Amino acid sequence: MGRRKKSGGWCWWILVLVVLAVIAAAIAVAIRMKIHPSRAPPVPGPPGAIVSKFSDALKIATQFFDIQKSGKLVNKNITWRGDSALKDGSQANLDLSKGMYDAGDHMKFGFPMAFTATILSWAILEYGDQMAAVNQLQPAQDSLKWITDYLINAHPSKNVLYIQ
Repeated sequence: MGRRKKSGGWCWWILVLVVLAVIAAAIAVAIRMKIHPSRAPPVPGPPGAIVSKFSDALKIATQFFDIQKSGKLVNKNITWRGDSALKDGSQANLDLSKGMYDAGDHMKFGFPMAFTATILSWAILEYGDQMAAVNQLQPAQDSLKWITDYLINAHPSKNVLYIQ
């Protein structure tokens, strides 16, 4: 009666051994990854090679800025686009004809335009050399100047800002 039979003790030892094996395998994999890190396959071509699909996407993106322009268009690269909003600001004797439309709806909103100018200038600073390699740096700079000309003209004096 006072004697107890020990059963099931070996199951715990097997569980402990399995857990230790998993930990040892994880450590081995971590050390192997540290010594031999995996690398992404190289881009085909010489270092710095231009991928045509990305240069085409950049050209379309800069063309989008040309489509959104307001005012007297200098380079009419888009055949169906004409001059627009030539009298914006005329009531206040200002030239607010430049700038860019928001979403193609003939409205010029300051915050989205300022955000666009910020992102565009950041892209020019970071990737200007790649833009120049595919002949898109000048169109990007022209679009940025188009926006900043409008924003400067919309703020003619201290505490005065014309918005739409």
